[in-house]
Amino acid sequence: MQALVLMVQVETVFCALCGLVILWMQVRAFLKHGRKFFLTLANSTIFAFVGMGLTAYPYFVPVSEAESIELFKLSVPIYVLATVLATWGGVQFFRAYDEK
Repeated sequence: MQALVLMVQVETVFCALCGLVILWMQVRAFLKHGRKFFLTLANSTIFAFVGMGLTAYPYFVPVSEAESIELFKLSVPIYVLATVLATWGGVQFFRAYDEK
């Protein structure tokens, strides 16, 4: 079980670093181009970070099983919101470039 915990911790840190790079690119693109869909995409990334933090928390800090389940339940709607925003931002992105 300890190996699984370590793997989840490593994966979480790696995904967080990748997410920070993506968020930086989204914010930079918004500042350069001023297109709102970059803000939509950045917001989806932020919500994904929140969801990731909630689901990964029990792997970094010892909590009871009941608390872990509650954190997971809280993360589900946040992940759904992140997915909806990412999809909508992607649709807006492709529509903007179809206009050109």
